[in-house]
Amino acid sequence: MKTLNATILLGSVMASAALHAQTSIQIYGIVDAGVEYVNKARVSSTSSATGSLAKVDSGNAAASRFGFRGQEDLGDGLAAIFGLENGFSADTGTLANGGRIFGRQAYVGLAGYLGSIQAGRETTPVFDFGAIYDPMIPARYSALALDVAFASRADNAIRYGGKFGDLSLSAQYSFGFDSTIVNGGEVPGAFQVGKEMSTNINYQFGNVLAGVMYDRRNGTSIATQQDTVERMALGIAADFKPVKIYAAFQRRNMHTSAVGTRTNLYWVAMTYNPSPAVTLLTAAYSFDPAGASNRSAMYTVLGSYALSKRTDIYSQVALMRNQAHAAMALDGTVNPGDNQAGLTFGIRHRF
Repeated sequence: MKTLNATILLGSVMASAALHAQTSIQIYGIVDAGVEYVNKARVSSTSSATGSLAKVDSGNAAASRFGFRGQEDLGDGLAAIFGLENGFSADTGTLANGGRIFGRQAYVGLAGYLGSIQAGRETTPVFDFGAIYDPMIPARYSALALDVAFASRADNAIRYGGKFGDLSLSAQYSFGFDSTIVNGGEVPGAFQVGKEMSTNINYQFGNVLAGVMYDRRNGTSIATQQDTVERMALGIAADFKPVKIYAAFQRRNMHTSAVGTRTNLYWVAMTYNPSPAVTLLTAAYSFDPAGASNRSAMYTVLGSYALSKRTDIYSQVALMRNQAHAAMALDGTVNPGDNQAGLTFGIRHRF
């Protein structure tokens, strides 16, 4: 009887260990808070008066978040996967991403030898491209200040991702990219309303990574469903440790029944790690919409010092220069032709 009991106990322990090995769940996150100062910010939307602004803010270097991701081994190289990621403001404790509980990501899918396929609210291939080829992202003063699509997500999306040797790619289709817009997608008899199609392809050539991206969104009503916003981009990153150099170009075309416009965005950037604890980044951007005297340029430097593997302190300075008719801002809004300087410093903890 003792032998039988011992056998049963050993079998139970082995079964529990096998079950534990087949399923894994990770809890992770970032809390980032600090102080930001900018000058020449407009006091109100109805006045051209400007002033300096100093405030405690969340996400100056990286958006605050917490999330859950996991997978279950289904056998034969196949796994069930999921991800739930919440965004929040560390300075106020409120939800980010339009008040969604899991506004940064919420998906479930399958992963195997041929890649993964997921369904839910997903980061877009535009997001992926920016994260790969602009080392300043996700800092506040980055390509995000010139095109918010580099932080974009899509609701109601199907996403594929795969890696085959040195080639990696992602492709996504959304039936309605923003569910907060009433009848902004998944409308009976009008499948183009709120539709988004996107892809990002990258190839590693030794120490050089090169990639392309394409994205197209349709209008979010029956009346505007034929209107489109297209983004096309090329990027390159070369790693010469401890220095890494980046360059990218994006064209954005906006088409409506009445008019079509284009905007070009260029940038070059560099990262340098003089020691394991110190990271320095610098970047220059040119934002060039159609029209006379509409160009803006942004220059920025960011430095961080690691206090541990999980915690660092950082500071970033930036200057936005606008031509006479341009009004791009580092934060808030500015008058056309005004330049704006910005400074952030803060602390970031990862868990």
